[in-house]
Amino acid sequence: MGIKAVLRRIRSLQPGDLVCICWNDASIGSSFRSAGIPVLVRSWGIYVGSVGDPQHMILTQNDFAYNDQIRDDDYTAIPHPWATNVVVLEKKCVNPQDAETMLKNILQGAGHRRRRRLKQMRAENHEKLD
Repeated sequence: MGIKAVLRRIRSLQPGDLVCICWNDASIGSSFRSAGIPVLVRSWGIYVGSVGDPQHMILTQNDFAYNDQIRDDDYTAIPHPWATNVVVLEKKCVNPQDAETMLKNILQGAGHRRRRRLKQMRAENHEKLD
């Protein structure tokens, strides 16, 4: 698929769509390996928006919603020009408002610590295995 077609598909994505993005990751060369460059990657996740310069697609893989305000999101940021294919697996898999909340949370990130740090609670939900 050509870069122009891929960029058109990226522009057609809506926050909340479940997608699979094929892209070429950067790699570090080594004289011990003769692995070809580029490194092909497939990433799945919820598209929550594109940000930055150059534009990066933000895909959320895990959204830990402790409450409406406090969330912890695992995400991948893929530069638009690195994409080689875009497949929409499900439109509106997550409602657009939740996708917007995820993106805002990601953009606030580690540099914005207005909320208290949360300690993960240890779950005791099964018996000890012997």
